[in-house]
Amino acid sequence: MLVVLGTLAITGVSLQPGDARPVWSALKALFARPQSDARPTARLLLDLSARVRRDGPVVLEKALVGLRDRPFLKRALELVADGLNHDSIEAILNAEIEAEGRRRGRLAELLRRGADVAPAMGLIGTLIGLVGVMRELDDPARIGPAMAIALLTTLYGAVLAHIVLLPLAHRAEAQADAETAHLKLIVAGAAALGQGEHPLHLESKLNALLPPTERVQAA
Repeated sequence: MLVVLGTLAITGVSLQPGDARPVWSALKALFARPQSDARPTARLLLDLSARVRRDGPVVLEKALVGLRDRPFLKRALELVADGLNHDSIEAILNAEIEAEGRRRGRLAELLRRGADVAPAMGLIGTLIGLVGVMRELDDPARIGPAMAIALLTTLYGAVLAHIVLLPLAHRAEAQADAETAHLKLIVAGAAALGQGEHPLHLESKLNALLPPTERVQAA
């Protein structure tokens, strides 16, 4: 109780009033099965590029209808449909990516903070156990339980920090990096659509941002 609840309490104190819900949502997403949307997104952008060159910007208005569950992609295509140039599109979307990155990075920051606190809580438990040992020096039968508390709290603090919290922090950072890469793919595609680039040029840009196994090809 001392190590786990103490770590949660001290880490929770550093939360800002508006951080609780985003951090909780990010924590739940951390345990969800990872699913890459990069390749389908790249295919969609290439398809839209070809259709816009053939049928005009009206294609984007129709495409927006099916993107309610993908707000960033919808936002990007709305900017293109509104006629903004590619520089403005990149500036607006990159600012949104930075803000989202700060929100996502908050979870990793909190997990690392917890990993720093947990060993300290274990040390506090050890000191409490040693105080108990000193109190029971005249009764050898009670020294054992007090010494167990002294040793176990240190163990629990180390386990919580290095086996639970730090791996979760690394996972949160990797997930945030993957999502940022996905959003940057959307920015590149939207900027290319805004500039009216040829689908083959867009294909090269998107493939430069995709892993080799997920690269796409224009129709």
